[in-house]
Amino acid sequence: MAFVAIQIQDDQILVAAARIAQRSVKITHMFSVDLAGDAELAAEALKSSLAKHGLSRADAAVIVSRADAEIRELTIPPAPDNEVPDMVRFIANNEFVSLSEAWALDYLPLRGDETQSRDVLAVGISPELQQRVMSITTAAGLKVKHLLLRPLATIDLLGEELNDGKCRLIVDPNGDQADISVVDGSLLLTTRTIRLAASSDMNERTSTLLAESRRTLASAKATLGERTVAEAVVFGESENYQKLASELETKSELSVRLVLPSQFTSIASGCDTPEFPERFAAVLGALEKQAAKEKYRLDFVNPRKPIVVKKDHSRWYQIGAAVAAVFVIAVGSGWWVLRQQNSEISRLKDDLAYLQRLNQGVGDNPSVQQITSEVDKIDAWKVADINWLEELGEYSERSLTPDDNIVDVFDAVTGLKAGGNARIVVNMRTTAVGKEAELIGELSEARFSVKPTRGAVDPTDKSYPLSTSLRVEFSPDKGALIEEFNKRATEYRDSTMAAVKGEGKEDEAKEDEGKEDEAKEDEAKEDEVKEDEVKEDEVKEDGIVKEDASEGEGGETNPESSEVSVAK
Repeated sequence: MAFVAIQIQDDQILVAAARIAQRSVKITHMFSVDLAGDAELAAEALKSSLAKHGLSRADAAVIVSRADAEIRELTIPPAPDNEVPDMVRFIANNEFVSLSEAWALDYLPLRGDETQSRDVLAVGISPELQQRVMSITTAAGLKVKHLLLRPLATIDLLGEELNDGKCRLIVDPNGDQADISVVDGSLLLTTRTIRLAASSDMNERTSTLLAESRRTLASAKATLGERTVAEAVVFGESENYQKLASELETKSELSVRLVLPSQFTSIASGCDTPEFPERFAAVLGALEKQAAKEKYRLDFVNPRKPIVVKKDHSRWYQIGAAVAAVFVIAVGSGWWVLRQQNSEISRLKDDLAYLQRLNQGVGDNPSVQQITSEVDKIDAWKVADINWLEELGEYSERSLTPDDNIVDVFDAVTGLKAGGNARIVVNMRTTAVGKEAELIGELSEARFSVKPTRGAVDPTDKSYPLSTSLRVEFSPDKGALIEEFNKRATEYRDSTMAAVKGEGKEDEAKEDEGKEDEAKEDEAKEDEVKEDEVKEDEVKEDGIVKEDASEGEGGETNPESSEVSVAK
């Protein structure tokens, strides 16, 4: 597909198209479109001309005049390259007359680096100009890829000629305007755009160009320092430009060279030469730059922006990989632990099921319910059983001496089946008042609860006149009994479980022995079958041999019998 460069002026649009391949360019079309009316009419005229030359829907670079832009040379403090675009925009807001956020702004580095103050040429175009350019090109079917400034595009046309390091004055007439620039090699030092009166004759235009050229050289002296402009390049070869060249050589003491834009590019055969070929320097320069695959010096569509520094994230990737590895290991470890825990849970469930079966009774072993019922009976009997010898012994130790009392009646009742305490009912006689109280005090210090039921005085009994009845209640030491019962129950449980497990292992061993015996029996049967088959084969072979022998004997007799018959 062809690439198109157009230059929009007040009265016409200059169009140049080229075939670009492998860093080479062939100019295929150069023509101009006259403008009359508003942007809509201009777009229609451009669209018609492009369609006529087969250039519809092409990518395009649009060139605007320096007079349509606002230019300022700015000085910015030392700063990294990445911060320069933002600093240029910040300083331009104060230096430009009407710059706003809607303006397209780009800049061209001139002098200096990040270690020192640097000079830049900042250029801005208004949103109204952008709107006019886009409305014309979009309606004409072009896709705008670049928006360039005319003086810089003209300098790009000279290309390699500027690499010799000489300072030059470049004059580019464009109808009623002319761009005058001073370059140091390929570096732009200053540029000016002047307007030429449309009604003036050629002599007046030449005088104006000469005067403005000298002013431009004067304004560049401060930048040039001790260096001098060695050559002036003027686009145009007509008689008028020859006169300008002569005046420049005489009055400015410069070597002047008249050139045409077509001298710096390759023109395809069949490309028509326009009426004013010197005006096409900027559009041909844009095509040459596009073919070189180089970034334009200044581009409002693709302005300089802060450099995006690509950070090395390899360390983070390594950390992420390490974290992922740790995560995988943790997951694997967790899975292994869960598996072990599940295995342990399964084992414990099996043990629980076995214990539950054991509690329900296994084989000849009674169930827990049976055992506890029997133990409850024993507990009830044991609790109800009282060692009266011990109780009577303790009562005797705490009782009065025979000289102080005589026991007439002694009754002992357990009373535990009704939920009560054991009791002793004693009817006795004492020698004096207060002896029964002494006995009650002695017995009350132990587990005994003593209550006197009646008392009387027998005056006829001189030795033991006072008779008293006591009711003594007590309970046996149940804590010691229960502790002993629990100890015996635990021993019984352990012995029972050991016996049951032993029986289980014996059963498993018996099953294994049974399987081994069955395997041996199977092997013996197979050996017997093989022996029988061998015997049958031997028998068959013996029968075959006998038959062969009998046949051999029959063959010997037959000839004799035949011979005998012949003799007869």
